[in-house]
Amino acid sequence: MQLRDLFDDFPLDDADVVQFSLQQILRQPLDIFVDPVRTEQLLLQARDLLPERLEVRVALYKWYAYSNRFDESLALIDDVLERAAQAGGFAADWRLLTPQSANWQIATGTLRLYLYSLKATGFVCLRKGDLATACAVLEKLQQLDPQDQVGGSVVVGMAQRLVEQALEDEQD
Repeated sequence: MQLRDLFDDFPLDDADVVQFSLQQILRQPLDIFVDPVRTEQLLLQARDLLPERLEVRVALYKWYAYSNRFDESLALIDDVLERAAQAGGFAADWRLLTPQSANWQIATGTLRLYLYSLKATGFVCLRKGDLATACAVLEKLQQLDPQDQVGGSVVVGMAQRLVEQALEDEQD
């Protein structure tokens, strides 16, 4: 695995990877589970080389989520949501958004990053055990992205199974 594999959902443009130092970082072989410190260092170096690129922050928050560092992941997700909303010209707070807040039907660029980060919020909240927040954010995601452009239905399905399990546990 290479560091660039963490960018699968939002690959960096070739134009962004012109710097030789960045190319070297992205081609580093790594095992994110065996050497987590090195992985984080490489992601932070990539973020420092491309400070305005949200894709690097997405890769970093994904890694934090996979490493069970949920608070750090959520803080970065919030940062991406805020930056994407600012670039897209809509409110950063997902609770304030409606299907008319932006052209969600054609989710590319910052709109896609925003929707993807909403999905990530739901996923991380599920992993953290905050089912109520996860369900609320995923419900909003379904309103904004009924076409499921970012694959939120997978996380919605996970949440539904957890809700059903919680209800069964209450009945026992």
